[in-house]
Amino acid sequence: MSKIKFTLTAILLAASVGTGRAGDDDRFLYFATTDPFVSPETPATKNDVHLFGGVFAEDTFGGALRFWEAEYADNYTVGAALGRDFSELGLGFVLGGVAGAAIRFGDEEDASGELWAGLRLRHQGLVVGDVAIAPGLAAGFSVVTGPTEIERRREERYNGDATFLGFVSPEIALRFRQAPNLELVYRLHHRSGGDGTFGNFGEGSNASTIGLRYRF
Repeated sequence: MSKIKFTLTAILLAASVGTGRAGDDDRFLYFATTDPFVSPETPATKNDVHLFGGVFAEDTFGGALRFWEAEYADNYTVGAALGRDFSELGLGFVLGGVAGAAIRFGDEEDASGELWAGLRLRHQGLVVGDVAIAPGLAAGFSVVTGPTEIERRREERYNGDATFLGFVSPEIALRFRQAPNLELVYRLHHRSGGDGTFGNFGEGSNASTIGLRYRF
């Protein structure tokens, strides 16, 4: 799966070096405490829709986070998520909610569906010229219509059930001053039983995804 690793790395590197004329803020490098690409008079965007596709990793959560060296399977996911910001917490942090749906499929498994919902904490980001690099983290609950091949093997290992698990999704979003309502998002979708808390399960599955998010 070296082509997948190369593609993920190339997309993120290409986006991170995007250039353009800096905006009115005379600081080139700073952590934003408010939206860095809109004027204070402009109403803040609170809603977003995120379309994505990705590939599952054989690795556990820690290994899958190192996407450039993870071992990928022939199992994939495509889906969409809706988000809404609830409250600005200060220092650039924003609390919100997210819900999504995806189809999971692969060469050695039947297609299955997934629904998830939870809370999201994001930051306005590190601004470098005309680019904002914004981290985020979502966590909540996930339900599937059937396990992936990876989850099926882990069901046997744990003698558990992967149908209802928790999820955690760290992400990095790249946003450009020239298109302030669009973000390029790398996101890791991690399903887990929380050391037996859900489904008598440990590690569930990990999918590295790339997508576009539109804020409105």
